[in-house]
Amino acid sequence: MTPEVRVVANIAAAAEYVVAALQAALADGAVATLVLAGGATPLPLYARLAEAADLDWPRIHVFWGDERLVPPDDPGSNYAAAHEALLRHVSLPEANIHRIKGELEDVAAVTDYAEQLRGFAQRYDADCPSPWPRFDIVLLGLGADGHTASLFPGSPAACVVPVMAVTAEYDGRPARRVTLTPIVFNHARRVAFLVSGANKAAAVAAALGPERDPERYPAQRIEPEEGEVVWFLDRAAASEIKGG
Repeated sequence: MTPEVRVVANIAAAAEYVVAALQAALADGAVATLVLAGGATPLPLYARLAEAADLDWPRIHVFWGDERLVPPDDPGSNYAAAHEALLRHVSLPEANIHRIKGELEDVAAVTDYAEQLRGFAQRYDADCPSPWPRFDIVLLGLGADGHTASLFPGSPAACVVPVMAVTAEYDGRPARRVTLTPIVFNHARRVAFLVSGANKAAAVAAALGPERDPERYPAQRIEPEEGEVVWFLDRAAASEIKGG
C-alpha cells in the first residue's frame, strides 16, 4: 500500500488521526491498542492526547515500539517520557500499560516483552494466528540516519522473531535497546510516522523515494500487509521530498 503523506504545522496535529483510530477500534471491539514511539518528536502529540476528553482510556492498552535498557525512571527511558507527557494525566489502569522492562538484562527483557505480547494476543485477539496482537495504531519516528524504532541501518532486514535486542549508537549516544521488529509492525492496522525537523529531511526523502534500500533505510521495511501507513511531517521534515 502506498504511504499517505500529510504535511502539518506541527506533529501534535496528528492527534486527531490517533484519536479517530482509537475510537474506531473501540467501536469494533472490547479494547484498543496503541504503540508509542520514543524520542522528543511525539511528546507534543502525547500532551494533546492527554487532553482528549472523548477517549475511553480504561479500554485502551498501551505498548512501546522500542526501549533503551535503562530503569523506568531514567531520563533516557521512552516509558518515562510517555508517562510524564501522557500516562500520568489519563485514567489508564496499570494493567493496561505494557512496557518493555528496560531494567532487565537484554535477553530477559526480550523474553518478558514477547510473553506480554503473547498473553495479550491470547486474551484479546484469539483469532490472530501470530503470538503478538494486531495493533490498532503504531506510532513510529525516524532518525536522521534513517532508523525507525530501534531498527538501524545495517541491521538484518529479515527477522522471524517479534522482539529483539540491539546495541546501537545514534547522535554519539551508544545504547542497548529492545525493539519490536517489522513482522509485528507490518501486522498493524495503522502505522503513523511522526517526523519533525530539517535534520530529518534527507532521510524522509530517501525513505519515501523510489529507490528501495531497506538495509540503508529501515523505515522502508514498514509495509503493513493489510493496514495503512501515514507519514505526518512538519514543513522542515518534508522540505526535500521531490515535488513537495
